[in-house]
Formats: sequence, structure tokens, C-alpha cells
Amino acid sequence: MAAGHAVMLRSGVDSVRSWLVAVSCCWINFFSALMYKSSGVVYMGVLQTLSVSREEASWPLTLLAVFIFTTAPVAGVLALYIDIWKISLCGCLLSSISVCLCFWANSVIHLIVCLGVVQGFALGLLTLHNVIINQHFEKHRATASGISYAGPTLASIIYPPLVEVLFAWYGLRGSLLLFGGIMLHAVAGAFLQMEPNPRKAAVASSSSSSYRVVPRDPLPEDTEFSKAQLGNADVAKDEEPLAAIPHDCGADVQRTAQVQHGASDTAVRLETGLRRLAAVPNIQRNASVLLEPMFYLICASFAAVLFTMTTYLTVVVDFAVDNGVSRMSAVLLISAYSIADLVARLGSGWISDRGFVSRGNMMALNFLVGGLSLFAMPVFTTYIGQVTMAVVYGWATGCTMILVSVLLTEHIGLDRLPVSFGVTSFVAGALCLSRPPLIGHYRDEYGNYEGLFHVVGSFSLSLALLWFVASTAIRFRQRRK
Repeated sequence: MAAGHAVMLRSGVDSVRSWLVAVSCCWINFFSALMYKSSGVVYMGVLQTLSVSREEASWPLTLLAVFIFTTAPVAGVLALYIDIWKISLCGCLLSSISVCLCFWANSVIHLIVCLGVVQGFALGLLTLHNVIINQHFEKHRATASGISYAGPTLASIIYPPLVEVLFAWYGLRGSLLLFGGIMLHAVAGAFLQMEPNPRKAAVASSSSSSYRVVPRDPLPEDTEFSKAQLGNADVAKDEEPLAAIPHDCGADVQRTAQVQHGASDTAVRLETGLRRLAAVPNIQRNASVLLEPMFYLICASFAAVLFTMTTYLTVVVDFAVDNGVSRMSAVLLISAYSIADLVARLGSGWISDRGFVSRGNMMALNFLVGGLSLFAMPVFTTYIGQVTMAVVYGWATGCTMILVSVLLTEHIGLDRLPVSFGVTSFVAGALCLSRPPLIGHYRDEYGNYEGLFHVVGSFSLSLALLWFVASTAIRFRQRRK
């Protein structure tokens, strides 16, 4: 009994292995997010190196975000047939190669294809970490989600200054080659997501007792199993119900180990077949997420937080430089934002996990704070003011981001999470297509980003109102029950 409990602690839900999986998601997110989280610095590098307009310079980074999240539904479908760790491995390799190919870029089109489309598709295959977290955790989902999302947040702290320095030393093209090599380290995290071999796990967890499977119905008369097929394995031929009957192994273990093509292999083949049958998608059930009102609110929330966050990270360096801040100091605004984001992702999950504040109210409050900070950015244009707004907005973004997959699981269900999160990501990515025209409209035509901050701030304030209404309605319905 104690041995079985120890095995559960090592490999069950909310187990030691679960936390290792959470760390592996963090590892992959950290290395794969290098370009994505340094978008503000890359945006400035493209402007200077290729001498293009701000709208043109923003297209590679915009399409990177678009393809990351529009590829997510494809990854969700692939996960029904292929192990997630294999999908992650392909994504890690392809994203690294695509960035290395930017070494030969001489035009925005080259960057759009390699840095935007191909890398975006590859990183889209890595969006399944939300599914992995929810499969391995029940009690600590928000905390584990925070650990996973801490990867790209750490990337936002470390990489922007590094990217700025490497741009100064090696230029845009040489730096992109180096960045591709750094991103290759994500491959190690994919292997940590591998599930233990089921046959090895069974041998490791067995003690001095085993079990016989007794069929519910009698075996057909024409069913014959030869000694060559089953070795010395016992087959009970009676009409007792299917049950797990304790059976002393002892010497049977040694004898069974000598069977090279016996009952053990047959059982493994049967188990594999059943798992493949169970993986056949239930299209009708997955499509039913479209009938859930909360799905649309969560989908809109993720789209809004992604759009506002990526827009801010893209233009913040250029915005600060426009207001007299030195370029390196402007780059550090991304790090200030990211530190607050990291603290929120790691430190705010327990607030909702322990029930101090409902998850709906957490979303509403942080959308309100984030929206107000975006409206305040064109007002507080000094460096101290920009750092303060970056910290406030980073905290609000971190608190909302970690709750998206948790809310999908809570309101939609774990079994429909891959498809629901895939659709949510697709909508979020499609919304990002509007960013380059907005940047070009406000910065290239009007000469400042003030109107852009007002637009993205309005998104956040609208979602805050909707979450306050939804949270009140849910609380009222629960009281009536």
C-alpha cells in the first residue's frame, strides 16, 4: 500500500512528475519566445536595417503572432493522434531553423516568410502546454499554469537587452543567426514531456503480488491459444465477472520474463489498440463549445489580452524613444513590464486557487487596471512614469493570462480543452492582423501612438465590464441553487 502511494506521489495527478512537466513547459516557452518577446527591439532593428515604414516593419512580427495562434487548432487536432511531446519536438526544431534562415534576409518579404509565417507555424505547435498542464494538475492548475507561462515572461526580462547588445555587435542578420542557435535549446524540454513507458512503469510498480484478468463471458469454443503464443500464462475459462484477482507471482515473474512473444506483448498490443480507438475525436461534442456563452467571453478575453500585450511590446521602445528616452533605457521598459508580469503569473494564482477572490472577479479587476494603465501611458511620458505604467500593466496582464486555460477547463471541460483553446487562439491570432494598419495609421500618419493606446485600452475596459456582469450573474445563479 505504501509502495503504491509512493508511485502515485511520483507519477499521478499533482505529483512530483507533474511539477517536472510544468518546468519543461516553462523551459520550452523560455527559449522559443526569444523573437516573440523581443519584438519591440526587433521592430526597431528592422526599421533601421531595411529602411521601411513602421507599418511594413511591424508585419513580420504581427504575422508571427497570427500564425502562432491560428496554428493552435491544427496542434489541437494533431494531439488527438500524436503524442504531444513529439509535436513539441517538431515545433522546437522548425522554429530554430526558421530564425537561422533570416541570416540571408535582404527584404521585408524574406522576414515575413521566415520570421513570421514559418516560425509562427512552428511556435503554434507549442501552444499545447495548456493542455499538458490541465492533464497533470487538478488542485494546483493556476499555480502550474503560472510556472509554465513564466518561461516567456523570463524571456521578456532577459532577451530584450541581450538582443539590443547583439544588434549593436553583429547587426540584424548576424544576430538572427545566433538567436536561432539559442532557440534550439528548447528541444530538451520536449523530451521531458515524454510519458513513462507503460510496460516499464508496470514492472516498476509491481511487488510480490499481481492480478489475473478473468473474462466476463466464456471463451468461444473455437478459440485456441497455443503454448507458443502464451507460454506458461494462465487463462481462466469460466463465467465469473471481469475482476482483478490477487495472484501470487513468485516464480511466475521469472517464467513470464522468458516469454519473448507471449501474453505480455499481446496485452500491450490490445492496450495500444484501445487507446487509438479512444482517441477518435467526437466532433459533435467538441463543436458543442460553440453553444456555451462563457466560451465567447473567455475567447474575447484571451483575444483582447493577447492583442493589447503584443501591441504594447511591439511599440513601447519606439514610443519611449519618441518621448526622449535613450534606446537602451527604452528597451529596459520591456524588462520592467516582464518582471511585474512574472510576479503576477507566479504569485497571483493562489489568490483564486484558495477562493479569496473568484476567477471572474479577478479577470474583471485586472482588465480594469490594465485598461486604465494603457490610457495613462500617453499622459505619463517621463521615464519614471513609463516604468510605473509598465509595471502596473505587466501585473494586470500576468494575472489575466494564467486564468484563461483554467477558466476554459472550469466552464468548458478538460475533455474539450484542446479544441476550445485552439479556437480561442485562432480568434486571438486573427485579431492581430489589424495591428500593422493601426500602427501605420497613428504613427506614420499622425506622428504619435496616443490614439493606438486609447484603442487597446478601450478593449480592456470593455472586457472588465463584461466580466463584472458575468461574475455577478454566476454568483446570483449559484445562490438560487
